[in-house]
Amino acid sequence: MSAGPDLAIVITTYDVRELLVRCLDALKAAAGSLSIEVVVVDNGFRDDSWQTLLDRGDVRAVRGSTDLGFGAANNIGAQLTQAPMILFLNPDTEPEPGSIKLLAEALICRSDVAVVGPFLYLDDGDLDPAARRNFPNPINAMHRFLGASRALGKLVARPYNEPVVEGREVDVVDAVSGACLLVRREAFLEIGGFDPRYFMYGDDLDLQRRLVDCGWKALFVPSARVRHRKRKSSQQRLVRTRFEFYRSMWIYYHAHHGADPAFLKASVSVGIILFGAAAVFRRMLPRRLGF
Repeated sequence: MSAGPDLAIVITTYDVRELLVRCLDALKAAAGSLSIEVVVVDNGFRDDSWQTLLDRGDVRAVRGSTDLGFGAANNIGAQLTQAPMILFLNPDTEPEPGSIKLLAEALICRSDVAVVGPFLYLDDGDLDPAARRNFPNPINAMHRFLGASRALGKLVARPYNEPVVEGREVDVVDAVSGACLLVRREAFLEIGGFDPRYFMYGDDLDLQRRLVDCGWKALFVPSARVRHRKRKSSQQRLVRTRFEFYRSMWIYYHAHHGADPAFLKASVSVGIILFGAAAVFRRMLPRRLGF
């Protein structure tokens, strides 16, 4: 009886066929000697991604009747796999040769680690700030939204985005990016997978927060490099993405900061509503004016 695949790759895509093809074409070299199974959940309906997937012999394609959101779609994809490690990968990423193998090796070497993420870099070569993060809280969130002023910066012991520490092969962090997120299957099932309430933001942070709360750790592996053509999918629906960003912020805060004082919870809740309403309005205004 043959052994199952070493690693499963789950990709949720939304009308970005060209980027999806680049991503899929890079997987074999990125996995190296690892045997892989690939599941793609097609959440879009406006381009020919579905036909492209049907024409390929190296993926299992799944299509829903509606756009499920990333968390719910990733859960469906994960249920169709059997490997002990699951890589959740955005279609706008392009893993470099050997990168997935490096991530898997890091996960295998540390029995206390549930999540591993790579050095995600943007089109200009710079680190994607989401590649290594601290969990958000009212202080570092305010610091991020209002700008890194010196006065406020002194109060932020752990800013939301963490800089890369030169010379370290791996680094324990609060969270890595959901754009390329390798998860130990055992741990993923232990916490019930992604929370489907998050449509397209915050699901990765919530997942990793719950894992840490259960005693697991997350690793950042800078030697594994993955290109991230960020926001290519979200740019297609700007108003919806702004709304979902702040809705996810609301869900995350009330899920993980329930013990905060009442006045702080009220202040944060009002702040999320006001910032969210302003952001959505800014996206809607040009369309109504015909710009």
